[in-house]
Amino acid sequence: MSTENSMHLQYSFFLVDERPFCLWDIDLKKRTLEFLDNLDPSYFEYVANLHIEHIGENDEARSKESQHAALAMRTTYSQALETLFALISASIQAPRCIPAWINLYQNHELRNVVDKIHNHKPLLCQIKFELLSWTSIAEIVFQALILEDKEKEAAIKNGFAQLWSRFASDFLDKEFIREYNSIKHGLRIRAGGFSFAFGPQEKPGVPAPAEKMILLGKSDFGSGYLTADRIGNLKQHVQMTSHHRNWHPEDLGWGLHMAAISIANIQSAIKILCGVHPEQVQFHWPTDFSAFREPWKRATGIGVTSMSGFGIQIQPAYIEPFTEEGILAGYKDGTDSGIKQIVFKDQANETDDS
Repeated sequence: MSTENSMHLQYSFFLVDERPFCLWDIDLKKRTLEFLDNLDPSYFEYVANLHIEHIGENDEARSKESQHAALAMRTTYSQALETLFALISASIQAPRCIPAWINLYQNHELRNVVDKIHNHKPLLCQIKFELLSWTSIAEIVFQALILEDKEKEAAIKNGFAQLWSRFASDFLDKEFIREYNSIKHGLRIRAGGFSFAFGPQEKPGVPAPAEKMILLGKSDFGSGYLTADRIGNLKQHVQMTSHHRNWHPEDLGWGLHMAAISIANIQSAIKILCGVHPEQVQFHWPTDFSAFREPWKRATGIGVTSMSGFGIQIQPAYIEPFTEEGILAGYKDGTDSGIKQIVFKDQANETDDS
């Protein structure tokens, strides 16, 4: 009498934005639940509570300890939004393959998916929507949340939809992305905010007196960093541009708190999709619904929150458009630097010879 040994492998198709994959495993649901159990969103609340204690006011706000604490919160806030949106994106594109989606996505793909949700663009999903939006995603996430108070139930779903929409606006902001990259790649950033004011000059070249200046934006907390930007459409030619950001640490603390709650709720929703009974999971929401707006409340008093440029903007016409081959050849033979003089015509003294 012979026995036959066999093994059953499960597989599931999924997309990461537009890239197709097939995941194989012995038990896909078990793998996803294992991944979700290891995910601990309370870490973000811990970081917020740890560092907010070290944020000073007035002169203390300019201390190195205060600035380091604020920068740590800013870094973690950016990480929390990436975690939140990766989990949301995975849950609608690959609900049976969450850990695979999380491991495979590239940053530009995650931003593409968030942009498609945020701006109601077409996106292939395993969960079908009549209209892809934060509101429809909130309805899916909280479909197992059934309260006797239907007005409260609707307010919870609407509150999270609006929260995620505002988080998405932050996450997709070009300066937010540049700032996060500058922090996480070698901490190439200056901690501290900026002030911005303007006023009429009494004499050319003489700054306006302080009492005549109008303040448009000021914060002790923020960041300053440099980016390498193309000159026109020339691929090999770049210039450095300075950027400055203002923000408030208390906003970040609230943002981390609300992101942690959001991640926990999405964990619960995915567990239900994987077969866990709704009575075995929990959903969380703030007791005061004004908390949904807290992550941006203090920013309204800052004024101008982002500023860039204020240097010489080099135009393509100013430079010598070296080719890639020319740059490489000069780099190898040592003729890798030089000076180009730019002469501007004085239009006041320009004469017409025609």
